[in-house]
Amino acid sequence: MIITVTLNPALDKIIFINKLIKNHNNRSQKIVYDIGGKATHVSVVLSALGIENIATGILAGQNGEHVQKLLENKKVKCDYIWQKGNETRESLIIVPQEEEGSYMITQRGFGINKSTFDKIKQKLKALIKPDDIVVFSGGPPPKITVKMYRELLEIVKDKKAKLIVDVSRDYLKEAIDVKPYLIKPNETEFKEIIGKNINSEEEYINELKKLNEKGVSTVALSLGRKGSIISTKEKVLRIYPPKVREVNDTGCGDVFLGGAVAQISKNKGIKEIFNFATAISASKATKEGSSEFCLKQTYKLMKEVKIDLV
Repeated sequence: MIITVTLNPALDKIIFINKLIKNHNNRSQKIVYDIGGKATHVSVVLSALGIENIATGILAGQNGEHVQKLLENKKVKCDYIWQKGNETRESLIIVPQEEEGSYMITQRGFGINKSTFDKIKQKLKALIKPDDIVVFSGGPPPKITVKMYRELLEIVKDKKAKLIVDVSRDYLKEAIDVKPYLIKPNETEFKEIIGKNINSEEEYINELKKLNEKGVSTVALSLGRKGSIISTKEKVLRIYPPKVREVNDTGCGDVFLGGAVAQISKNKGIKEIFNFATAISASKATKEGSSEFCLKQTYKLMKEVKIDLV
């Protein structure tokens, strides 16, 4: 079984405009809602591929109900903890039609009380079995300390499941100590955890190898539009994505992780894993929604992904 954990999901409100102009009345063309958060998108990818999974985490209020309904519409099995008296956060995504990419404005989310934290711990202990894949993705909500976050990760390790983590700052540093199977930092997050600037891909690779030596089996360093560097104990891959016209790049990294998890669950080789992950992320970039992609387009784009063995 694959279990995805999103501790701080969001409802994405996507606003389409012609062009974003400062000190100007920017009129919206249309507004749509989509799934926000992080590991939620991993579940969307898995369900689209017919791979059984359970999405869990913490939801609240009407926004939480909207998020769960959107997930269920995409055939995702949900098993969330609900905290009364609060509201799942909303993220604003602004998509100017006259330029590529998008602008994102996020909220922090509500604080988690002790009762809710205890419930999510018990939920994980009940759900996780040996050899499961468990994906923690997205920053924790307020009041979840680094120590508390580690408690959740330790449950996965104690259950002898495969742990995959996509988080930042001190939470990522703590996760590395737990020796997860895979982490997926971007350039900014990577520089934060190693505490220095990097000026070349060779320097990146040297630092990535250090993480492999610390017990992280696979480090997938996201370079955004420039692709990624994948480092394992055995090899390093430099991956270049296909060229596409970006419509909304929000969620690309999350869909990338979903593609990777899907292939890991099928025991594919490292090249196959990240070829598919890169292609499905590129497909996501061409779509309006935060969690949209096209599998038919993905399989075509796989032929355009360039992979070099470093």
